[in-house]
Amino acid sequence: MGERPRVLVAEYIDADGLHALQAGADVAHRPECADDRGALLHTLRTEAANGGLDGLVVRNRVSVDTDALAAAGGRLRVVGRLGVGLDNVDLPACRAAGVRVVFARGANADAVCEYVFAALLHVGRRLADADRAVRQGRWARADYIGDELAGRTMGVVGLGEVGRRLAHRASAFGMSVLAHDPYLPPSAAREQPVPLVPLAQLLAEAHVVTLHTPLTPESRHMVGAPALARMRPDALLVNAARGGIVDEAALCAALRAGRLRGAVLDVRETEPPPQPDPLAGLPSVLLTPHIAGWTREALGRVGRMVATDVLAVLRGEQPAVEA
Repeated sequence: MGERPRVLVAEYIDADGLHALQAGADVAHRPECADDRGALLHTLRTEAANGGLDGLVVRNRVSVDTDALAAAGGRLRVVGRLGVGLDNVDLPACRAAGVRVVFARGANADAVCEYVFAALLHVGRRLADADRAVRQGRWARADYIGDELAGRTMGVVGLGEVGRRLAHRASAFGMSVLAHDPYLPPSAAREQPVPLVPLAQLLAEAHVVTLHTPLTPESRHMVGAPALARMRPDALLVNAARGGIVDEAALCAALRAGRLRGAVLDVRETEPPPQPDPLAGLPSVLLTPHIAGWTREALGRVGRMVATDVLAVLRGEQPAVEA
């Protein structure tokens, strides 16, 4: 039998994923590296010096860049991303180093989809405010007249795994759907079950604008002052994709000026956001700490999928999902 490959998991991984990795590799689990760049590089260099490192598994806090790849040494063969977005992984640098990248496409799509609807219902029915009032002994029904989703239009920006699920499930709430995805090839665009429209039209017509695109140089600050100015004043913006897609300063200005009904932000330009956080002082904003895909079921699927593909690469096999 040959030597077992060595894998460093530098962020949180659920027990199922960890056990799956351990079945085929010697695993060092160092989640503290997620918040300490110095500790990450030191750990990578130590692993490289002590026999070498074959695999590196991260979530979204560790940046896999040229420095990290150099610290990991020339034996590194695969990076596993516990999630979908790859903005923290330097793909050209990985390819140049001969390092393959696998990720968990679609594994947390149901969780993110359910988060969006949970947030819309929470905001539309003012559930937290009503709960707080009852706990304080107030039974003020007239203060908590809500809004229905039925009859409203959802604008989905990005028709990937999450976007398609949202478009499908919105109909169960009696909503109509518009979508925008500039990356869809014409053949795929014709097959979509919802109307594809220019972004400007979607922003102008949708009561809910929900973002589900990757963070790229083109999508950074896609929703800035010009886009916000096109949105309906009664619209709600939801970002459960990547924080950099929204210009937070412009959003804050629009909300303070009453040009937008509100926003739901699960992701931020900087995570955690610097304090004091100007958005935290606005009652029209629902803020959560990057938990849209954070369910027991999704974490299990993500961990198992990435573990399976990392081990496949280390065995010389073809992974199911590769960047």
